[in-house]
Amino acid sequence: MNIDFNKISDTYGDSVIELVRDNIEDVNENINYMIKLGFTDIEDIFERYTLIFIDTPSTFKYKLNKLINELGSNYIDIIENDLFILEKLMY
Repeated sequence: MNIDFNKISDTYGDSVIELVRDNIEDVNENINYMIKLGFTDIEDIFERYTLIFIDTPSTFKYKLNKLINELGSNYIDIIENDLFILEKLMY
């Protein structure tokens, strides 16, 4: 993956880059979970919504699965066509 950390830094600041580095195992597990679910635009999702990937894997999976249940079986298309939906995972 080609993550643009400058873009993340511009959006969230250097402190979030440090959070990613400090929680890299959780971040990797959360990214891999989205890949396992079939998401294809992981780089863009990660760059735009970095903070959701810093959650513990259990919290991340809970929040994402709850959103998926709300959206239904076409969740990948819905989310990848309107990434703003992921804002729900940030709270």
